[in-house]
Formats: sequence, C-alpha cells, structure tokens
Amino acid sequence: MSAPFFFGAPGRSLFGLLHSQPDAEPASRHGVLLCAPLLQDGIRSHRALWSLAQTVGQFGIPALTFDWYATGDSAGQDGELGLPGMLDDLEHASAELLRRGEVDAVQFLALRSAALPLLAALERRVDPVDVVLWDPQLDGAQVVASWKKQHREQLHESGRYVKVAHESDDGELLGFAVDDALLTALSALDAAHLRLPNGSRVRMAVWEMDESLDRFAREQRAGGVSVEAVLLDEGERPEWDVPSRFGGQVFPRRAVAQLAQRMTEQVPW
Repeated sequence: MSAPFFFGAPGRSLFGLLHSQPDAEPASRHGVLLCAPLLQDGIRSHRALWSLAQTVGQFGIPALTFDWYATGDSAGQDGELGLPGMLDDLEHASAELLRRGEVDAVQFLALRSAALPLLAALERRVDPVDVVLWDPQLDGAQVVASWKKQHREQLHESGRYVKVAHESDDGELLGFAVDDALLTALSALDAAHLRLPNGSRVRMAVWEMDESLDRFAREQRAGGVSVEAVLLDEGERPEWDVPSRFGGQVFPRRAVAQLAQRMTEQVPW
C-alpha cells in the first residue's frame, strides 16, 4: 500500500509517500527513509527510488520517500532549496516515518548527492545511526563542479540547441534556479570529515570503489563506525554524466532488486 500525505513545519509543507504492508507479520520495528539526489538526478531516479521503496514496503518494512522542500510536490520554489532546510527536512521526515510507520528505528538510504545533506544531518546525532549509501557522491566540491560542467555541456556542446544560441539566466543551473548559498554550502562538505556517531553502521552499494569512497570508509572506521561495501553489477552502471543521457530516466533494475533483497533478507541490512 502506498499512502501520500503532506507533513512538515508550518509554512514548510513536504510531500511524502509511505509504502507499507499494514498486516505484515511480524511487524517490522524499523523503517527506511529514502533520500533523493538533488537537481536533475532526483528527477531521473524517481522511479528507481519509488520501486525500491515499494518493494521494501511490501515485505512489511515501512519505507518513506519524500520531496525536499522546494522540490517535486513539496512547497517552495527552486531557489529556496538550501542545506540548513534540508537538514530540517530530514528531521521531520524521520519523525514522520517513526510515527506513521509505527516503528522504533529508522534506516536512512541516500542516492548520489543526497549522501551529503544526509551525512551532514546525521553527524549531529548522538546515538548510532544506520545508513545505506547508494552510489554516493561524497565530495561536495566535486559534485558542484560536475553540475556546472554538465550545465556548460548542455548549453554549448550536447546539441540540445541546434538553431539558436541559448544562454541561461542568472542563478540557473541544469534548468533549476539554484541559490549560490546552496552551492557554497555543498562545496564545503567533504563526507570523509563528517564523523558519524561511534557504533553507527554504513552499507555502501556501489558499482565501483574509488579513492573518495575508500577515504570515507577509512575515516569512519577510525571513528568506530562499521562500514561494508557491496559491489553492484558493473554492466548496469548508469551514465549519470554523459551529456546525451542527461534527460533520460535512470532505473537500474538489477541494482534495485539487489538492494531490496539485502534490505529484506537481513533486517536491518
């Protein structure tokens, strides 16, 4: 069952979709909060996150997807998306999952750039947290640089505008109005320096390990965090940064199935 609703602080309405199986036996004591990546990746991966949440929910584990404030069906305009607001959104979404899902604990899942606001929020926690990072982007400066590179390529190199020259408006990035404060805040984030509470668990589902992932794992383990990496099927790796695929949907079916299997066979994964 999927139940849409709005929640959040007054004047800051957020859209959520809770996937659950109310008559599941035994009832799960934990739920999953899925965090969408920012800007275009969030649109491209909507179906993949929905499918994962739906599958997990059918196994009796309440799974909540939500739109950040100023994105999707939540209130607000593009330019109002900001890091402090996203940290508040996570607190409200987590509380909403605990209440509506009738669970005692939350496992957080972040795809791509969603790892940055999620880890920044969880660094504030005192008690151990349980996190799944799916193909995470952990270096904020690199994320912002990649967005700006893609923006230039879409304008001038991708062939999107064949007969007319197109220049973007001030503050426009990849078709979104983006506040400079958001880019500055994200650029300052390096997840390797965001220490999760001692005793936390991190599961990384990735198509390939790289230096930034290795460095993150080392730093977290040094702080008493358990980190496990699982490799996904390389043949299905999305072409996130290929200009000609910029508008295409990303739905790696086998990865979604692999994640759902792990998250339902071992609860919590």
